[in-house]
Amino acid sequence: MSNEKLVIFSSIVSAGLITPEEYIPCCDEIILKEEEPQEWIMDLSLMKDKDDAAKRLLDEAYNNFEEKYPVPEIGFFEICSEFLKFQSGASGWGDFLRSAILIAEHGRCQWSEHDFARFLDAYVASGESDILATNQSEHLSGVLKEDIEEIKFFQEVVEQRNLTSLSS
Repeated sequence: MSNEKLVIFSSIVSAGLITPEEYIPCCDEIILKEEEPQEWIMDLSLMKDKDDAAKRLLDEAYNNFEEKYPVPEIGFFEICSEFLKFQSGASGWGDFLRSAILIAEHGRCQWSEHDFARFLDAYVASGESDILATNQSEHLSGVLKEDIEEIKFFQEVVEQRNLTSLSS
């Protein structure tokens, strides 16, 4: 796995989009299938704490070469997680925006809490209009498109147990 993919995978694990219950069995299968599994895969198979697992993945990426990736915007992946919950119907648009504001206040994120607050203010001022929620969510879906595609790629790898792509 490339250093860039390790950093992305770390952010996805940190945001809870792939849980220990999902990545541990994947790592176990890799260990059983490969003659010489990578050390980080063996370590990850033993890590039930997602924060420890995310740190281990970052350590692997950072120790692969002298140049290090900047700290990933963990907050942005957390916002993607909340957005995916909204899209699945597990939360409403107002709830998503309130969560996004809190995440952006406390985590590194591409958008500021003021950006999400503007969306929330307009949504509340419209009487929580479904049309405005749809328009705002479609706009945000475009903004988050690449990040959500990365998340879905890793989720599919875990779901399909296509383990060779995880280990290469």
